[in-house]
Amino acid sequence: MTLTAREAVYSIFGAYRLAMLDKTGLSYFDRTPEGALRSFYAALIVLPAYAVLVVLRLWDVLPQVSALRFITVEGLAYVISWSAFPLAMFHISGLLDRSGRYFDFLSAYNWSSVIQMGVYLPVVAVADSGLVPESLGEGMVLIVTLLVLIYQWFIARTTLDISGGAAAGVVLLDMVLAVFITGTADGMLG
Repeated sequence: MTLTAREAVYSIFGAYRLAMLDKTGLSYFDRTPEGALRSFYAALIVLPAYAVLVVLRLWDVLPQVSALRFITVEGLAYVISWSAFPLAMFHISGLLDRSGRYFDFLSAYNWSSVIQMGVYLPVVAVADSGLVPESLGEGMVLIVTLLVLIYQWFIARTTLDISGGAAAGVVLLDMVLAVFITGTADGMLG
């Protein structure tokens, strides 16, 4: 069950190809159940960047919260965010009559987080740095967020072979779960 460097590089390259809206990116993933399970290693790759994003988002709250509480709450939120949506999609892929493509979706979805974070974190860091006017920074973050949503939509549509509307529903579910998990974690720290 160990991830090899070769598999990680191939998978990240496949995620990059999908970001370029190239369906052949799927051929770079191990889409077996074991490969889909190994795709959760992407969570470890993304973790340092995620930690930076959390610190940027909660900078004003940090002085009022103990380090242990902060790490516990945000650590649990991270684990839940990496498991809630895949678990929901296991059932939804069945409802969409796409159970046979679930592992395709899961592999691509998990590995895509590496590409998403590689684009999103630098933009958020620049926007929060004060190096650009606030309105420009907010616009940059909005554009990158929209691009990420399009990327996720393309992954859902391509891997599950579903309609554009159904793919939009998948992306909406992911967003709702993310907002709920983040809001709950923030509330526990606030």
